[in-house]
Amino acid sequence: MISCTVLNLPSFMSKLLSTDCFDSFVLEEALIRMAATFHIDGRLNKDFYTPDEWSDPAIRPYDFMPWSDARRFCRDIIKGKRVPVSMQLVLELKPEFMKKTLEAQGAPGDAVSAFCLNVRLENGRMHLITGVSMKTFTVDRTPEQIWDKTIRRFLTAKDIAFEEDT
Repeated sequence: MISCTVLNLPSFMSKLLSTDCFDSFVLEEALIRMAATFHIDGRLNKDFYTPDEWSDPAIRPYDFMPWSDARRFCRDIIKGKRVPVSMQLVLELKPEFMKKTLEAQGAPGDAVSAFCLNVRLENGRMHLITGVSMKTFTVDRTPEQIWDKTIRRFLTAKDIAFEEDT
């Protein structure tokens, strides 16, 4: 697990909320504190879909809402001149990207259930914290090391200036 501080908050917020930069993720949860507090549970609701739609992976490929769909809601809540009092997003890398990431490093993906990125705005500073959800207990930290390395490369490739917290 690594924790990073974003060095250019306006640029990061623009990439997060107005571009496809983070579209390889799904939204597990969002908590945005403005004048009021907004909570978004990213888990899709089975009752919203017909049984055929729910079981069709072309219509519902994930258990959580893709960030590409969720970001417009978050952007609508945040838009304006005032920065949120605080914000927390829990993003998960889409399963197909998680599998590719692990395979590219020669690691088996059967023990990993999710690669997570926690996005936290507190006291005017944006922090990014990585996490790995494992299906079973293991002392092997290879998936965490792979994810941390991947996030560093991702942020650099997307021109997101950051420094690792110590």
